[in-house]
Parts: sequence; C-alpha cells; structure tokens
Amino acid sequence: MSGFTINQVIDWTEKWLITGELNETMLADNFHFISPFWESNDKDAFTAKFLDPTEYREKSLSNILRFDPIVKLKSDDGRHFSIILQYHTKYGVSVDEAVLGTVENGLLVELRSIYDLEKTKQAHKL
Repeated sequence: MSGFTINQVIDWTEKWLITGELNETMLADNFHFISPFWESNDKDAFTAKFLDPTEYREKSLSNILRFDPIVKLKSDDGRHFSIILQYHTKYGVSVDEAVLGTVENGLLVELRSIYDLEKTKQAHKL
C-alpha cells in the first residue's frame, strides 16, 4: 500500500474530527489511538468504533454547534502534526482540544487526543 502526504492525512483527520467520516486507508496496520473519553484503541478497535460514525455523531458531534478556531500545524520533518481546536456546545460549554498525529511511510500510526475529560463530560451532559 502506498502512503499519503502529511497534508492529506491532516485533512482527513480534521474531516473525521468534525464530521465523523473516517478514511480508513490512511491508517497503518500498527495504528494506535489514545483519548481520555474514547480510551486507547488499536486499528481494529478504532475502525470498529468509528468506521460507522453513528455513535461518534450521537455522543459528540450532535452537541457541537461549531468548531472555532481550528489550527493545523506540521513538523518540519513531515512526521508529526497537530490539530488544535475549540468547539462550542449547545449546553454553553466550550472545550479546547489538541490532536497530535504521527505519520510513518505516509500512513497514520498514532493519534492522540488531549483535553480536559471533566469539562468534556460537562459539555456533552455525560
């Protein structure tokens, strides 16, 4: 399988974050996802959970009114990126989130989401 550019991986990751649509072709076989709410998942568990966006859209995206701002950054070596964002929910709570990614051979090998779990639960009434 051929890899993708880091810009493609960043754009697809952002699309997944804000719409729930996952392009699984960007995931390496040894992919690993780390998140306080969604917990840690290998590629199989991650795709089982997120390939069908229903649960993610119902638990998270349905409460979000808008994402503002969204800032995308990449390292000079083209191996690492971050998507820094703030989202605002219908419950009047805003959450700051940083998503860090690592790309090897044009495929996403790690995605780490960093945010305040308690504030996130408050923002989604969980």
